[in-house]
Amino acid sequence: MPSVHEWDYIYDQKNLHDKEKVYLKGKDKIVPPFRFGVEDVATKMWFHKLAYPGQCLTNSHLDIIFYYLRKKGKYAKEPKVKFTTTDCLFFKTIHALYEKFIAQKKNLSLITAQHAIVDYIRGRKMLCGSPWHLCDHVFFIIHMETESHWILGRLNIEERRVYMYNSLSTAMKDSAAIKACQPFAVLLPHFFALFDEFKKENKPVCLDPFEVVKVDGLPQQTSNDCGCFVASFAEYFIDMKPIPPIFDVEKHRDRLAVLFYKYARMKEVEFIDSEDEAPPKGPKKNLS
Repeated sequence: MPSVHEWDYIYDQKNLHDKEKVYLKGKDKIVPPFRFGVEDVATKMWFHKLAYPGQCLTNSHLDIIFYYLRKKGKYAKEPKVKFTTTDCLFFKTIHALYEKFIAQKKNLSLITAQHAIVDYIRGRKMLCGSPWHLCDHVFFIIHMETESHWILGRLNIEERRVYMYNSLSTAMKDSAAIKACQPFAVLLPHFFALFDEFKKENKPVCLDPFEVVKVDGLPQQTSNDCGCFVASFAEYFIDMKPIPPIFDVEKHRDRLAVLFYKYARMKEVEFIDSEDEAPPKGPKKNLS
């Protein structure tokens, strides 16, 4: 597999020190944009930020990566793990609701069957989404805004636990990370209570908050690579592989960038669209 560093991109040598000015003027565009189902990618800089260590991944990177993780699980002939994921919008949605919930002294009337979170739980909100009651695990992309740091949450539905994966673990960072998981732990039991599918033996769903558990022994980042760690932690679990104590960030970033670039080029050249990515079909014409 060729290295992403060998791609024939045109670099502006004068500006290599500036990570936001890597390409010559007018040479950064991808025309037509690469279509990745949940989002189009129109700049080479998207791949540069994904490929090179020390650069923060954006919402766009993580939404696209987790979309393809969902596809991997949903269309695998023999999936090793029954799972689904959320996206960055889900994190913003549940955090905004939690702030309102706390500000209104835990007002349960805010939790309704019409809320957007219900659509996620039904598996209807995202491409390749799955109903949560058919899954054992749900992955959450969590952004600690005050820390400018990504962490991974994994809900084990049967255990009623949210496992927190943090690649920058210190007492202070872990405390902030556990706090960032609270909206999921507190609100999701109340949303589950709206669904008969989560009831066991016709008993009401327990409304106690889920336990938040820190996952220990994880490899730690040394630069701004938390997004890459988040994506890789999820993929290791999905593949039922142990997370290695030594994590080669450059290797993982290189692999992701090359895979997405080659896949996008293949789709472009062969005019391929998976069923869930294809434009919606118009109504059938009446030929009579």
